[in-house]
Amino acid sequence: MEYFLKWSRLNGLFKTSYKITLLVIVVCLNIWYVKFFVVQRAYAVIELGERLPERMSTSTVNNSKSLLQEEYSTTRSVLYDDNYIDWGNETIGEWTTFRPFVFVKTHKTGSSTVNAMMDHYTERLHIRKVHKFPPPFIGGYPGFMQNKFVFFDNDDTTPELGSMCQNSACEFSVINGHFRLNLSVAKSVMPKRAKILSIVREPWRQFQSSFNYYYAVKGNQIKLGEKNMFGSNCLPYPYLQLAKGRFINVLEYLDLAYENLTRSIPYFFRSKNPQGFDLGIDPFIDNEEEIEEEIKHLESGLDLVMINEHIDESLVLLKNELKMDWEDLLQGDRKALDYIHFDLKSYSERYANFQHFFKLDLILYRHFNATLWRKVDEYGRERMNRDVTQLRKMKELDKAMNSRKPRRKSSTTNVDLEKLFYSIPKVYNETYLIDILYKKLKKQANRIRGNLAYDMARYMVANHGGCPL
Repeated sequence: MEYFLKWSRLNGLFKTSYKITLLVIVVCLNIWYVKFFVVQRAYAVIELGERLPERMSTSTVNNSKSLLQEEYSTTRSVLYDDNYIDWGNETIGEWTTFRPFVFVKTHKTGSSTVNAMMDHYTERLHIRKVHKFPPPFIGGYPGFMQNKFVFFDNDDTTPELGSMCQNSACEFSVINGHFRLNLSVAKSVMPKRAKILSIVREPWRQFQSSFNYYYAVKGNQIKLGEKNMFGSNCLPYPYLQLAKGRFINVLEYLDLAYENLTRSIPYFFRSKNPQGFDLGIDPFIDNEEEIEEEIKHLESGLDLVMINEHIDESLVLLKNELKMDWEDLLQGDRKALDYIHFDLKSYSERYANFQHFFKLDLILYRHFNATLWRKVDEYGRERMNRDVTQLRKMKELDKAMNSRKPRRKSSTTNVDLEKLFYSIPKVYNETYLIDILYKKLKKQANRIRGNLAYDMARYMVANHGGCPL
């Protein structure tokens, strides 16, 4: 009996000490979390030049958040000052009027940031937009956008393809994504007051980004056959075809493209004036007078072409064009891929080759860069500087208040690209490519009408959008 009592006491002491230990651990973790949270928020605001250290010394977590919210509200009230913000004649609740728009999402230009921003903007206002099919394309890309290949978004994740736009009487409120611009078609399916927008980037930076994304990153995710999720947009062509699966850098790839790129290679336009191609111009024209004429025609139909290297000024002009809310400009931030950058001017022969090979995109970029700054002058330099400063401040505050999870890194499967290249058929005809693409389209949207899926596959392949993957 005495032994039992001793055992019971010991057992009770053990349980008590166990609970105390757990309690101490929980308290320590909470203290660490509070310190970490407060310090992180303090650093976020200190970087903005705010005198916060003395205010943070006695603040709790809730107080630190309220300080940021106070700063955010102050900045927001300045931006909403009716003395110099033109709200337009109509409103939707507290928001500005909605302007229908077309956003031509050019490849590897920072367009994903703007695309996500515009998607959030239309979702907030419950505006129905065009469905991307096959993702991420619209309207039969890489062919010029055609009405019959444009479909509305539905609540269901599988589109009711083949039931929306079969004639010229279609009219949309929003087209936002990757498609090849045909100004006459875009205008025919949009209200007259719709704005047509796009974005461009310095061509050498765009070329490097495209090579690293499509070949170095997406190339390592390719799987053949039924498991190939990229079959409808042919990643990683034309890089795989030209490099033959070898591990090379972007300078070596430029040499290969300059010597060997032709229209017969699937998705050749990714390596030959891709920005001009997306905006509807033949990427192989190299006569400067012809190029200037094409750009002049293009400019007549575009309301704003943003510049990647001057994105904040571009976003302020975008807001002015569409009468957006300032908060809409905070929703689209996307993390850029890290890769080795080469200074092309250090390689004189390659620099000269690139100047010739990308003549269209270089002239296009210079033209719309100059156009952007003319628009800035019309907007007012002083007003622009003030708005850009406030926008950047809002971005920093929004980042500090909303710790968004970082984008998940692209997973790779360590594919042997050289082995992949030699496993793909080298001799094939158009019928073979159409059949492959047709099956991919049907698999991605099983309710699509068979003849429409086949017509789309045939149209895409005819425009160099089919490959034997």
